[in-house]
Amino acid sequence: MSRVFARYFIALGFTGLLFISACGGGGSSSVTSPDTSSTGSLVETPTDELCTPVGSLLDCELEHGGLDRRFKIYEPINLSPDAALPVLFNFHGYGSNADQQLIYGDFRGLADEETFILVVPQGSLLEGTTHWNSDSEFTSKSTADDLGFVSRMIDELETRYNIDNTRVYAAGMSNGGAMSLYLACSLSDQITAVASVTGFMSADLLSNCGAVNSTSVILIHGTADSVVSWESGLGGGSILGIGEFWGEHNNCSQTSQTALEDYNGDGVSGVIHQHSGCDAETLVQVYEMTDMDHIWPESRRGDDLDGARIVWDFLKQFSG
Repeated sequence: MSRVFARYFIALGFTGLLFISACGGGGSSSVTSPDTSSTGSLVETPTDELCTPVGSLLDCELEHGGLDRRFKIYEPINLSPDAALPVLFNFHGYGSNADQQLIYGDFRGLADEETFILVVPQGSLLEGTTHWNSDSEFTSKSTADDLGFVSRMIDELETRYNIDNTRVYAAGMSNGGAMSLYLACSLSDQITAVASVTGFMSADLLSNCGAVNSTSVILIHGTADSVVSWESGLGGGSILGIGEFWGEHNNCSQTSQTALEDYNGDGVSGVIHQHSGCDAETLVQVYEMTDMDHIWPESRRGDDLDGARIVWDFLKQFSG
């Protein structure tokens, strides 16, 4: 097993421990538990060939590229057919799954508060391990058409809901963050802004990114990430370099750095590197988190950041 793959499996185990911790009792959470009494679907039909209600979620399945592809939908409690709603895709990491990402990077409380549709897709298997085909070296053997899968999900959402096509966002953890950045390169006509938490871009993608529109991007990454290096990513270059790439792509004219407040009092925090003055009023931010490992930051766990809140507050500013 290569060092990169070994690190991914180690990270998955570490994530699993955090996942269990997040699910346990003791301590309040900034994310409220969803009401499981109703899904509030706009399509009230006795049978649904695409989605099945499971608690507060819709468990959906479609065929694409010769594979049965699954995704979960969380509908906000105040869903209304009269308002066009934003959509947020939240992609899990390598070796993880939609159920874990639903909790680990939990946007459900925010979806209720801010009234947006949350979609958590399930990656397909590559040599027995779940993944996203994000145009990176370690998934180079993948034949999954994940770009087409995302387009299909958007199409299905359009038939099911009144969605705001100018406010379709993507976020993800690790390989899921890489998938979000790949979408920014390849589906910038459908995806308005993206967020990557502990993600990366390959050298090939940096050289051949086909983004046709200016795209707002936020990156959250730890300087002690033991899986995706702050200094070199997964061979594609530093995380700051990825931010600079998007700053150049968006023709940004200004850069700035702002120190983050040490909210948890542990003596370390981080820096926000910002590229502004960009085309189409876009923005690029890189959160450099001092001594943070390969995790999704959560204030309920005592981190300096609530990752979901930071991501949503950034993304929701933009419409395409």
